[in-house]
Amino acid sequence: MERSDLLAIIRYRRSVRDYDSRPVEDWKLNTILEAARLAPSSTNSQPWRIIVVKDVELRTKLGDATPASINRHPWFEKAPVILVLCTVKSGIQKFAQFLGKNYQLVDMGIVGEHIVLTATELGLGTCWVGWVHKSHIKRVLNIPTNWEVACIIPIGYPKGESIPKEEIYAKYSKIEPRQNEGELGIGNTPAKKRYSLGEIVFSDKMEK
Repeated sequence: MERSDLLAIIRYRRSVRDYDSRPVEDWKLNTILEAARLAPSSTNSQPWRIIVVKDVELRTKLGDATPASINRHPWFEKAPVILVLCTVKSGIQKFAQFLGKNYQLVDMGIVGEHIVLTATELGLGTCWVGWVHKSHIKRVLNIPTNWEVACIIPIGYPKGESIPKEEIYAKYSKIEPRQNEGELGIGNTPAKKRYSLGEIVFSDKMEK
């Protein structure tokens, strides 16, 4: 049966919202940041800027950076590291945005995926948080006015049980069977329901 170690990590990744108090080792954090640095970008513009937040008081304040219609994120202060992903548009990207093309946001999406998958491979949980109060975050962290906050990604060891890497590869690397709703991942977190391939993948010209 065909296998893929990367697929195993993708299947094992979950959004983690409950973190252990253990600190994230520097070498693991540096590995995650290096994975982000190596991400591709439109015209090699590399528009990303990443703020690493470890200070407890600042993490607590970031937990308040939610729009008025949703509750604050108290679990932010439990995650030992929070990455704030910002974008700085290049001249070409500014011109593209004038034409309705937000390439820098696509680039930031690639960076974020590099981050969460590398963290998962290292046994760390993450949660990609995009619905945030950007002006609040900029005030708290003194972010330059020409930087746009894209998202926040907390990182830490999940409180729930995780399985050894060898078992992850053995259990999840097979192309079949596919992931089903409820399949346990990092932090013992169950998978949510996904569309089938037949619902999202189409061949050649679409029928009217």
